[in-house]
Amino acid sequence: MAKSGKSLSERIAERAKKKKQPGRAGKNRAAFLAVRDEVRQALDDGWPVKDVWETLYDEGAIAFRYDAFIGYVKKLIRQPATVATSIPVVQEAPAGPATPAKTPTDKPKPTPKPAIRDPVVTKPSTPASFSFDSTPRKEDLL
Repeated sequence: MAKSGKSLSERIAERAKKKKQPGRAGKNRAAFLAVRDEVRQALDDGWPVKDVWETLYDEGAIAFRYDAFIGYVKKLIRQPATVATSIPVVQEAPAGPATPAKTPTDKPKPTPKPAIRDPVVTKPSTPASFSFDSTPRKEDLL
């Protein structure tokens, strides 16, 4: 760390502000990075993003619009957790007793095959059909 006692992020943000004609996106990103830890803490405390932005904007800590602020929150605060989990991690074998060497008499156990069941096919029940006979039956007339 430098003698001034400031973190690297704070020093980079100050340097970006002092540069001649910095790009707007670079200046805005630097300003956001300078307050990122405070923003993260406020969000963890349950404050809405809009309230955090309004406070920082009114204080002059940031000078960009809410939609840009939301983008920085998504990219730099909320998304890194999902990106970090997608990186494969190589795990070392636990430091335990060494496994004994296999002898030719050791046969690997066969793995059971998954049971394949025939699908159960059910036919839909057919409703009783209606049939009309135009000639009357004598039993029905009495």
